[in-house]
Amino acid sequence: MGYGLLAEIATIATIITVVMLIKYASFQNLSDAEYASLGQRVGKYIGVYGGAIYTYIFARRLMPKVSSRFSEHGIVVALAATTLSIAGSIAGHQGVPSEYIFATLLKIIAGARAGFVHLRSLRVHSGGEVRS
Repeated sequence: MGYGLLAEIATIATIITVVMLIKYASFQNLSDAEYASLGQRVGKYIGVYGGAIYTYIFARRLMPKVSSRFSEHGIVVALAATTLSIAGSIAGHQGVPSEYIFATLLKIIAGARAGFVHLRSLRVHSGGEVRS
């Protein structure tokens, strides 16, 4: 489950980095209200898609450490990342945006896909004799 936490930390760091780059490189003449609105719009996309990408990456890194049920382990990583994401949203915004439903679905698909890809690669390398 440490990978899920790492995925969320990396997502937050990515959001901060991108927003700061946008602010200082491209949108220097925006008012504070315009900049806040831009940050919210950009953050929605980065949070939704970046969270799924990080979930996939960290679930793939977990796969060599488990011996079976790879997709299920990937889904557990996704659920841990989702739990942290929702808890952070509740703590920071006192609510959960509707985009989190789609983000959660993408994370679960990414985690399951990471397990499926790992299982498929094991089957290819062992001649098809790996149990899931």
